[in-house]
Amino acid sequence: MGWNLFRRYVLILAAAVLPLYGHDLPHEIRQTVSFRTEDGTATEEPLPVRRDLRSDRIFSYPFQINPTIEAFIDDYTTPEKLAYLQRSLDRAAYFRNHIEKVIKEKGLPAELIYLPLVESAYRVDAVSRSGATGLWQFMLNSIEPYDITVDQWRDDRRDFWRSTEAALEKLKYNYEKTGDWDLALAAYNCGLNGLRRTIAATGIDDYWELASKKQLPAETNRYLPKFLAISIVCSYGGRYGLDAGWEERPEWEQIELDRSVDLRLLSEQLGIDYGNLRLGNAELLYDVTPPADSGYALKIPVSHADSLNRALETSDEAFMEFYRYSIRTGDTLSEISEHYRVPLSLLYRYNRDLSPRSLRAGQTVIIPALADVPPYGSAAGEEKEFDGAYVVREGDSLWSISRQFETTPELLASRNRLPVNGILNIGMKLQVPLLE
Repeated sequence: MGWNLFRRYVLILAAAVLPLYGHDLPHEIRQTVSFRTEDGTATEEPLPVRRDLRSDRIFSYPFQINPTIEAFIDDYTTPEKLAYLQRSLDRAAYFRNHIEKVIKEKGLPAELIYLPLVESAYRVDAVSRSGATGLWQFMLNSIEPYDITVDQWRDDRRDFWRSTEAALEKLKYNYEKTGDWDLALAAYNCGLNGLRRTIAATGIDDYWELASKKQLPAETNRYLPKFLAISIVCSYGGRYGLDAGWEERPEWEQIELDRSVDLRLLSEQLGIDYGNLRLGNAELLYDVTPPADSGYALKIPVSHADSLNRALETSDEAFMEFYRYSIRTGDTLSEISEHYRVPLSLLYRYNRDLSPRSLRAGQTVIIPALADVPPYGSAAGEEKEFDGAYVVREGDSLWSISRQFETTPELLASRNRLPVNGILNIGMKLQVPLLE
């Protein structure tokens, strides 16, 4: 008697709590509960589902289990695939709170949190063979009309914040146009216009019927059942041995910058883990943020936001390091740019009067330290010993000889007691560095 009362109490409690804290998976998944009786016999009993207690925090995607989905569930619950899912979910921890928040704000199915797992295994740097990039795998030709910028500074397809906003808006639009989440998700994979043409040509507006009749691309035929299977396994990961993921997840905040910031210096001065900071701003092509007039907003853990705001009130270049290079005869901006791995636009940005047509010896160029590189030109040549000899030939100049021996005209002239603009005579012997 006591056991039966306890069993009924558990069933009633489960019926009340599951809709509040679990995803609204198909009725077939939740309609029975297994337990053992006092004599150890295994049995099942219907679960009294109370759909009226569904929480407004849960936006479930209704679907029906079928053999295709079951086959994918079997595949993704093998030890190898479960390990793959766990690694992906671990990567998701950095962005999960934000994505779940945006899903909720837009009133979309909660299971969409697992779509980046299907798309990219939650890798912000993922690039497909066709060039699709980022968590949500945007192609360059699909970033319009969304707030995604791809230029010489950044690729927002890798920006978890902007790409999430864009992807969910795209899914929402697909649903508004199709009225069906099966079709909306299929359209995300194969394109809305292509899907609509298929529907118009066949007169079929049911995903599963289109798939069974092979009217969809092969990848799209697998896309939806794969997503649904992963959603089921991950939503109820405890049943399959997946980590529940109770660890603390980062909360991010965007702070618009009024200057360029070097992420390496920022992480050191504010005590932020560089790897996490770089991951949170993976769209940056360099370790430095775009110029101030770009309107770029840095994503930073909420716990460090106040510290950054206070630090930004200090000197203009508090979070930037620079090389200072003195122009030598024969230097070109393109070669300097290539050596320091800095785009020409950035050289112009920090050197207002710089012009490739009016470079002059002795002119100082400020170069943002985007990469750790050895000195260029004269600084590198000064370290060399001039133990070699060279006989001047017709057509030679200090510039051509210095290039040949990886030094500078000024240094070559100095070591040979010659004026920089002096005339070289054929047959003259010069001291030059020994090449390795």
